[in-house]
Amino acid sequence: MARSGEAGGGGEDRRGAKRKAPAESPGEAPEDGATESGAPAPAAAAFPPGFSISEIKNKQRRHFMFVRWKQQQRKEKLAAKKKLKKEREALGDKAPPKPVPKTIENQRVYDETIVDPNDEEVILEIFHK
Repeated sequence: MARSGEAGGGGEDRRGAKRKAPAESPGEAPEDGATESGAPAPAAAAFPPGFSISEIKNKQRRHFMFVRWKQQQRKEKLAAKKKLKKEREALGDKAPPKPVPKTIENQRVYDETIVDPNDEEVILEIFHK
């Protein structure tokens, strides 16, 4: 028996043949990187400050979002490098020196120990070898 408002038994199940496509969550843009209007999606809207990729349960979507996040990070880093390089070229000789990377060797405080060659301990140590 057909419910009121439905067309008679065309072999469709209760839900109907047409299903709405699942809507994407607000923080996600279509895969091609453009919104419905054709304009590119804003990067800030894709990854809000409190957003954690690890909270996404679907493995494929989590991987896709991680790859997009890494691409965004790479673009931001490259843009910062280009900006810094352009500033250095504009300033010329007045540009501040390039920062020296902090390494173990750079950070070590050299402790020069001076031993008196006439010290008794040193003389005994040399003879006992």
